[in-house]
Amino acid sequence: MFAKRLILILLLALTPIFAFASSNADHPVSPEMGLQMLTEGNLRYSLGQSTHPNISFSRRLLTTTEGQAPYATVIACSDSRVPVEILFDQGVGDLFVIKVAGNVADTDEIGSAEYGVDHLGTPVLMVLGHTYCGAVTAVTTGAEVHGSIPKLVDNIIPAVEKAKLALPNAEKTELITKATDENIWQAIEDILTKSHAIAERAIAGKVVVVGAKYDILSGKVEILGSHPRQTELLGGATPAVHGAGHAEEHAEPAHAEAAKDAHAEKPADATHAEPAVEKTAEGHDQAQAAHGEEKPASGGFGFFSFIIFVLLLIGAVIVLDKKILNPEEK
Repeated sequence: MFAKRLILILLLALTPIFAFASSNADHPVSPEMGLQMLTEGNLRYSLGQSTHPNISFSRRLLTTTEGQAPYATVIACSDSRVPVEILFDQGVGDLFVIKVAGNVADTDEIGSAEYGVDHLGTPVLMVLGHTYCGAVTAVTTGAEVHGSIPKLVDNIIPAVEKAKLALPNAEKTELITKATDENIWQAIEDILTKSHAIAERAIAGKVVVVGAKYDILSGKVEILGSHPRQTELLGGATPAVHGAGHAEEHAEPAHAEAAKDAHAEKPADATHAEPAVEKTAEGHDQAQAAHGEEKPASGGFGFFSFIIFVLLLIGAVIVLDKKILNPEEK
């Protein structure tokens, strides 16, 4: 009896191992396409032309039964002015979002990112900082914090020190801006040096790791690209996919064109605004088609897959009990 119970416990213990196993399958969205989808979604949002995709009941039903297959993991600040899915104009099951004050990357955040990148297989990992960040401002100005907050924001201290070293005579506003940028790079550095799973996928070209900064006033996200010392952080290895260059190519022209159209005073410039948006919308449709907007590939353990697994597990236990543990019973 003891042996049967022990075997049953071991079989049941395998369930979470299967559920959290690393994903070796290629995501239908490439790193470059993922960055393009994020860039175009933010362009629509900043222009006030959000399409609000994938928020229907059919989408919720599909992601419930087939599982999730997000194409980007985003570590962002908890600030209520940074609604990640909204500012990228994405819907249910599109983004795997991790929110924490100061968009820091400590144990919990890195572990969550590993689930998105290594288990769900997202081809994009973004650390998203933002303007007027309260956590960065508090550390930069030496504001008094209490409770558990000091242990939370201590990850920001190295970034502030780097900012002060780079700009020793800077005014407070300029220093906070510099510290905000350095904090984004610090989070990426913490991720790549502490997570072997993410680093290995970055080297293999399965994920592109980029920094980005959201302007809470304009609504625009500036994709900063890969870490300046990415090769060093990856142990001298060069990623198979150089997504950062593509990110900058997509982000800069798109936002520059959007700003030009939005503030154009000449009629000739105004005539170019609508075609530019139409072109962006067309690119978004193609990108969403590649992602499988209506029928995404199952990410991880889907509901039906889990049921089938449990039934097979029960069947295996019954066969084991009848044929091996108690062969004398008829």
